[in-house]
Amino acid sequence: MPKFKTYFLATRPQFLPAVAVPVALGASFSWRFYASFNASLFILSLLAALFYHAGMNVLNDYFDCLNGSDNINKNALTPFTGGSRFIQNGLMTAQETAFLGIILIACGSAIGIYLAYETTWLLLVIGFTGLLSGVFYSAPPVFLVGRGLGELTVGINFGFLTVLGAYAVQTSRIAPEAAVVSLPMSFLIAALLYINEFPDYEADKATSKRTLVVRLGPNRARFYLAVLIAGAYLSIVLGVVFGFLPRLSLIALGSLIFAIPASMGVIKNYKGGKELIPSIKGIIASHLTCGILLTAANLL
Repeated sequence: MPKFKTYFLATRPQFLPAVAVPVALGASFSWRFYASFNASLFILSLLAALFYHAGMNVLNDYFDCLNGSDNINKNALTPFTGGSRFIQNGLMTAQETAFLGIILIACGSAIGIYLAYETTWLLLVIGFTGLLSGVFYSAPPVFLVGRGLGELTVGINFGFLTVLGAYAVQTSRIAPEAAVVSLPMSFLIAALLYINEFPDYEADKATSKRTLVVRLGPNRARFYLAVLIAGAYLSIVLGVVFGFLPRLSLIALGSLIFAIPASMGVIKNYKGGKELIPSIKGIIASHLTCGILLTAANLL
């Protein structure tokens, strides 16, 4: 496989829309309230987010190789769970993986610093918070996922911080309302991480990853994906009721057509295996569709 293609696939591009959608949502939020939109700044903020996400995916593979969780994972549903497995399959060395992750994050940071210079220094706070928590999600000595904070970290990073950052790029200000607007994305990206924890249960447990599924056990945990999904869609309804979201946002409830079967599939296939893949795809589809419809509602 050509090196460039290998490096690109090592970033796990199938998950990059998870950060692109909240960037679009944050920008559309600024348009709704201030009719403010700068296409050049939007493209740069999107690039910065993509570089950061890609870099963190790669570094996560590196640290999961060091702690051994990916090495002993025999139940991974590639390419959805268990990392890219490029190190385990001999496509990249651990050193190459670490170097690639550092380069990607450096590129994202360079763009972020430029955006902060052009807009507001608060972007440095948002970016630095996201960078530290994203890297230390799996990196020692903090190892947030080992402290039971993995789902919360991912929810905040790919929901609140991303939406708030994209909004700040467009308006040069911070809006507390962005916390409410970001909730559907926060819950759904946490749901995606959560469902991926089922096939990784044995490896995570053996390497001291205190995920929710490890702490609850798969048999009990299978019922709680529905709680995260309910949180996402209830936050849309409440956002509309209290005026944080336009009434048209209720069209995003249509993405429940993907989320409900996914939740039911986990209850049935909580032990993992290929039968769980349709449920994983369902959560990916619900996150993507919900974000796009919320963005469209703000724009319209």
